[in-house]
Amino acid sequence: MVDEFVLRLLKITEQLSVRRIATFLGLTEAEAEAVLGDLVSAGLIVIQEDAVELHPSAHAHFRGADDGVPRIVDVDPWIDRLWFDLVSRNMMAPEKLRPTRNLIDIKAEGLARELPVTFARKAFEENFAEYLRKVRKIANPDRFGLYSVSDVEPERFGAVVLRGSEDLVFDPHPRLRPNLLDVETENLMRYRPLANAMNDAYRALAGSEPSSSGLAEFRRMLSETTVSDAHTPEGVFDFSKWLSLNTANRVAYRQNLIGASYLDRNVDFFTKLLEGCQLPPGIGANGNGLDILWFRPGGSNWGVTPDVQRALSAIKSTIARKHGKIRFRTKLIVPQVAKREHPRRFDRIFDEGFVAPAGHISPSLEVLHIPGMGSLVLVRVAFSPSVATPVGFALVDTPGVERVWRSLRWDKIADRSEELWSSDEKHQELVTEEGTI
Repeated sequence: MVDEFVLRLLKITEQLSVRRIATFLGLTEAEAEAVLGDLVSAGLIVIQEDAVELHPSAHAHFRGADDGVPRIVDVDPWIDRLWFDLVSRNMMAPEKLRPTRNLIDIKAEGLARELPVTFARKAFEENFAEYLRKVRKIANPDRFGLYSVSDVEPERFGAVVLRGSEDLVFDPHPRLRPNLLDVETENLMRYRPLANAMNDAYRALAGSEPSSSGLAEFRRMLSETTVSDAHTPEGVFDFSKWLSLNTANRVAYRQNLIGASYLDRNVDFFTKLLEGCQLPPGIGANGNGLDILWFRPGGSNWGVTPDVQRALSAIKSTIARKHGKIRFRTKLIVPQVAKREHPRRFDRIFDEGFVAPAGHISPSLEVLHIPGMGSLVLVRVAFSPSVATPVGFALVDTPGVERVWRSLRWDKIADRSEELWSSDEKHQELVTEEGTI
């Protein structure tokens, strides 16, 4: 405000001394020098000896008025629709991804829903600088202050998809390093309540437990021993040894994997192998559709990510790019132990859902199988007493894929499985090389 008064004085009088400006505004000499120094730095005034006047470029900042008094500030009211998270009151950018039921819901702050107007006003006041920077695109928002919020109209509650991850690191012992909220370092404290809420919700989930029976079934299904051979006498998986064993015993059309099946890296490996595959006989635009069977493991933390949808979409697009129009039918097969983990939350992602008969395959085993084309087979192993993660292979070699199909026995056990849901056949997706119809 002092800056504005100085500029308006100079606009009216054209020239004043430093002393007269200080006297008129009730400033000390030191305060006047500080104010004038800022205006000189901003290129708005010039000082010659003791005379102060506007810089020629400063005249363009003024607006005319009916009463003839020059004004440097225009009052510009506006209305904006903003989103704030209900946990930490931080401004959020709406995610393009649509939330689905397989994701984790973070509970809102206790009073956020009961006091929406109060909450929204406080959230905006606390995020004003962020609002200027992100919404109004002002590079130096700290120069401005919030005068008032005239009105707040809460509209509706929505959901924003927040991505997180865990990295397996060796430093020197295996551990999982959480990366649940990716924000700028200077904003870490502001987002701490949200990060803590995400961490608490994720830690409440559990993964499937490694088991010797699952390891034995994995070995039989693939006729492959390197995962078993890479275990120490204490039952701990030696990742370095496993990599060396696979380098020495390299199998064509097979790629070793680590981590969740739907990680981008693992899906990329699988789709690159699928690019070299032919369609099974009778499958195509004028024939039968292609099934994608996903035998998920146990554990409530499986699939709580948009990456499941992305993985299915990437697989369909890869096959369609080479073979043209194809109808796909996606099926999720849930082990008995995971029946109580709300498997129906995947009904918008998979066309069909089933609970396999008890004892069908180990809940520590996971198989993504496309009959006649390829398989992705993982088993959960222990890297340490407190760290476990899946490892396994993507494969498209014909003998290996047929061996997996015989082990799954889906053609024999499908009728004995419990159906959870099934979408109408006429609504299944038709995928072309251009996209999905």
